[in-house]
Amino acid sequence: MSWIIVAGCRLLLVIGGGLVIGFGNRPVWLLAALARPATGPETPAAAFRRYLWWANVATVAAVASAFLVAWPGGRLVMRILALTSPASAQGRLTEAQAIVGIPTVEGTLTLLIFAGLPAGFAAAFTYVLIRRWLPEGRWAGPALGVVLLLVFGASVEPLRPENVDFDIVEPGWLTVVLFAALAVFHGALVAAVAGAVSDRLLPVSRTTWKSYLPLLAAILFPPAGLVLGLGALLVLPWAKVVPSTRSRHPRAALWVGRGMLLLASLALLPTFVGAVASIASR
Repeated sequence: MSWIIVAGCRLLLVIGGGLVIGFGNRPVWLLAALARPATGPETPAAAFRRYLWWANVATVAAVASAFLVAWPGGRLVMRILALTSPASAQGRLTEAQAIVGIPTVEGTLTLLIFAGLPAGFAAAFTYVLIRRWLPEGRWAGPALGVVLLLVFGASVEPLRPENVDFDIVEPGWLTVVLFAALAVFHGALVAAVAGAVSDRLLPVSRTTWKSYLPLLAAILFPPAGLVLGLGALLVLPWAKVVPSTRSRHPRAALWVGRGMLLLASLALLPTFVGAVASIASR
């Protein structure tokens, strides 16, 4: 069974890599029919249709990245580290109660629920929020991966120094390299899938509603469903409160956003470097 799990994870990663190669240079294009009006008020129906479009794009990217990168990639990283760790590490329990060196069905499914899906939805939702401030083209996805590492890597996962797993598996520097590469790959797939979906997804209507069935996938990870539900409740008052006119200085707004993202990343960098140094030195 172990070799089947490892082979399946490799296949999923190959599929994910193919999607990155094929669609990694596609930005997310919001349809003109969904754009905010240049002047004048926006109808609640138009605002809700745009929200559903974005929610669907994010959900598809989240589920795809969870099943094609975060889940199988995390499983393979753990397998590689088990092979490079000393004999004393074999058979020990990790923080998630998995057995080092023995890939099991139960442990693999646990990894999907508690790591793969949360990482997928966090990455996709973050991408939707900050996509316009990321570099253009194929650099957008890897840049997203770097941002995710800085924001979540040292405080949540995968490079949280308090994780006792880093005291079990070796070497520390390989752990850092593998998880960092996986995060960059994850970001690249999120951007690729979001761009591919945006090219084909039409506004919700009586004839296109089936294209929005992927939103039901949020039940796989209830916290994501809660976020999407709250967003649906807030979109209508948000449309009334926030002016519906477009920015008169889009280039200035773009550079201000990128500057804020850069400053936030630099502020988080010392904590991340400290976490990486702690893990690599073990």
